[in-house]
Amino acid sequence: MTDGDEYAAAKRLERRLLDLWPDLARSKTDLVRIFVGLKMHGQKIEDLDLVVIGTFAEARQFDVEWKFYPRDGEPFTPKSAKVRNFALVIEVKSHTATGVRFENSVASVRYVRNGQPSWECVTEKNRAQMFEFKKWLDRFGLDYVHVQNLVLFTGLKERDLPPRPHVCIASDTSFERILNVLGQVTGPREQGRRVTLSFGSEEAFDRLIAPNSPLFTTLEPTPLDRRRMDLIAKTALPDVWLEDLGERQILLKGRGGVGKTVILLQMAFRAFDQSGQRSLVLTFNKALVADMRRTMALLGVPRGVEGGGVAVETVHGFIGRLMLKLGIIADYSGFLDDYDGHKSSLLNYLRSGAVTPEDLASIMRADATDFDWDLVFVDEGQDWPSDEIAILNAVYGPRRLVVSDGVDQYVRNSVADWTSDLAKGQSTMRRLRKCLRMKANVASFVADVAGGLGLDDWDLVPNSDANGGRVIIFEGDLAAEPGRVTELVEAASELGNFAVDLLACVPPQSVIRTSSGMGCAAAEAIVLSGGKVWDGTARDVREHYPTDREELRFVQYDSCRGLEGWTTINYDLDLLWDYKVRQRLSEGHAHDPLMESREEEAERHAARWIMIPLTRAIDTLVINLSSVPGPLHSVLWRAAKNRPDFVEWIKLGSGGA
Repeated sequence: MTDGDEYAAAKRLERRLLDLWPDLARSKTDLVRIFVGLKMHGQKIEDLDLVVIGTFAEARQFDVEWKFYPRDGEPFTPKSAKVRNFALVIEVKSHTATGVRFENSVASVRYVRNGQPSWECVTEKNRAQMFEFKKWLDRFGLDYVHVQNLVLFTGLKERDLPPRPHVCIASDTSFERILNVLGQVTGPREQGRRVTLSFGSEEAFDRLIAPNSPLFTTLEPTPLDRRRMDLIAKTALPDVWLEDLGERQILLKGRGGVGKTVILLQMAFRAFDQSGQRSLVLTFNKALVADMRRTMALLGVPRGVEGGGVAVETVHGFIGRLMLKLGIIADYSGFLDDYDGHKSSLLNYLRSGAVTPEDLASIMRADATDFDWDLVFVDEGQDWPSDEIAILNAVYGPRRLVVSDGVDQYVRNSVADWTSDLAKGQSTMRRLRKCLRMKANVASFVADVAGGLGLDDWDLVPNSDANGGRVIIFEGDLAAEPGRVTELVEAASELGNFAVDLLACVPPQSVIRTSSGMGCAAAEAIVLSGGKVWDGTARDVREHYPTDREELRFVQYDSCRGLEGWTTINYDLDLLWDYKVRQRLSEGHAHDPLMESREEEAERHAARWIMIPLTRAIDTLVINLSSVPGPLHSVLWRAAKNRPDFVEWIKLGSGGA
């Protein structure tokens, strides 16, 4: 980044450094790196204004100006002070004195949104950034570095700041004074009233500034990423769709493959790009959260209060944060154990008047970063229970909502009704039927499977503008033959794709304890054969999106909705069928015995579920199943025989089709 307030602040900080140590510019052993607009790809907080890393062969001396505050003991004035290394996360604010307020040592800054002033606690925001930076370093094994947060007010002078100690610095703060601030806020140790500020070992800092450090890595889009980015940023949407934003609730209805998730992101991007609006995208699928955040990061879309942007969160995360804010829960421990009970309490608060619209408006002003959203986009809205719909309507009202409704793609236990309490004209529906993801051959095969499974209302129209596509069915143990998957990756690479453009799905039975922790056996087989994977079947991994283009993505079937791949590899699809049938039967859903048996109703449910992973592929659909006869096996066999020109059936272990 070579412009903007952050870059100007970095150049000013560089001058302050050289004022203190002029020889630093020529030193071959002492190093200070200033990173402007650092991206922590995959973290909940991704953007840092400035990160400053300094390390010196010999500790450098500086003059002591104030008393230092040790972790234990009374404040003292050192006889001498030196610094060996430091790691700083600095938030830059350009507000003048009228836009900043201090409560003791806590700073907040003023924003105006939609004509209303709101205040953001920048001290707490900066502290959260510091902890997120440490988490990010920990992902790469760089957790042995202490990090300090600072807030730089470029529109203030030192005289405008409150009495120290605190983490705020001003436009005229010298670097020597910044070092004194560190002496006050980092709890330094002293020996004979002599202090050396050190934020980690020499080895830790060498690794931190090494060429392969994450500080120097960038997120590079693949050609498929660029195609999706162009769809979001450049493809035109009907004007009337955009005119409805914020005026009435919008329902986007369509089956898997029509591009509902991309259209949601298109609309959120347009609202930001054209009007500077802030949008929140909600889904209960953590793997999809990671995927959408990656797309927004590639597009360079922020989530800030001042300039607008797009944030992607899980439903549970957002509602939990709201409960915490309103005092429904004291903390997140055991939060999901009584999630339904907590939701009931929250809804009672909202409906009884215990929390008024004025209270909600006050929360949005006070905590704008988390709660002040112009628009809320709901992905896979067909799965939302009525209480969550009511909570969202109570907080934001139906006019701010855009809801994606995947016809027959429900995964949770209820079919949502978003319009029952709305007056005429408060909601509008957009029906999507044309397949925008799958190439025509793949879409035709999927339609054959839908018909074979008795899904007579399948109405997805193949895209005649996207010709081609192929289907490969592996019968046998695909996880035991990772070379087959390597060949698929290589074939996609020859067409300009990368491994991250492919998607592999596995049933829950495949998630086991591997050599590196919980994960799936198929992903471990790829790693053991020399490949790279992003194993989203592991809970800690799917919190972050893949940042390496050579990583093949793995997710559980329950997390595949909304995702796509140039090639999708569906491991053990018949196990998914069996799992969904058993799951449905165990839940005891009501059915009409005159129309169908309980077993037939469960198989119909499994059939609709099977269509979700079958509609994730763009070019190549790969299906893996065992040799055990069953309803799905028979349907796939007949569909394959019906399309011999582009469907290949391979029996693993025999070498033939």
